[in-house]
Amino acid sequence: MKIKNTHIVLFFTAFTTIILLISACKKENTTISPDYKYEYFPLIINSEKTFDVTDITIDAEINRYDTLKYQLLEVVDTSFVDNSNNVAYRIYRYTRVDSTQQWQIKDVWEYQVVNNQAQTVEENIRYVKIIFPPTETLTWNGNNNNTLPQQDYMVKSVDNYLMFNNFQFDSVLTVEEKNDETLIYKYYTIEQYAKHVGLINKSVTEIDYAPLIPSVPIEQRINRGHLYFQKLIKY
Repeated sequence: MKIKNTHIVLFFTAFTTIILLISACKKENTTISPDYKYEYFPLIINSEKTFDVTDITIDAEINRYDTLKYQLLEVVDTSFVDNSNNVAYRIYRYTRVDSTQQWQIKDVWEYQVVNNQAQTVEENIRYVKIIFPPTETLTWNGNNNNTLPQQDYMVKSVDNYLMFNNFQFDSVLTVEEKNDETLIYKYYTIEQYAKHVGLINKSVTEIDYAPLIPSVPIEQRINRGHLYFQKLIKY
């Protein structure tokens, strides 16, 4: 009887060990779905965002120094299936001088997420704004889906805390769209996106020519150029 009992104990010990090994293997083989961070480009029908915009054009040779300040409202209006059989969203854009005026329709853009890309159609030109999941130093051609020359976009930072325009955002993505500068010209564009909000800040610097003056920043000696700043004030 002792021999039989010993065999039974050994059998159950071996059986338990096998079960534990199988369970461990299953746990090791369990795959975790990647976080693509689509929340940086939310598309929710009827959602709205309002921006303050400053648009500056300079051409010193013809004495042109134009500064436009206005508010911009973006509304996610409706979804539809585009020619490629993908879901897209119409973005109605309105402008007004200030809060005392009525909104006036400016244009209609299209936004969509397809093939892990955030794409926008702006004035009939399609751009690739974000590649999901965004990771630092990730680079892609923002003009991949249009006929413009190649333009390399780069993720400068992701999931960063940011205090911006009286808002606090726990997770912000910064995409650098242009960065080309010499002593006499500068082209620099960035866009920042907050999770569950989307675009919160856009800054465009296009200085075509600035005469060289030692120790003077290029932004203070613009002869010909364009500056554009779009900052979120309400969502």
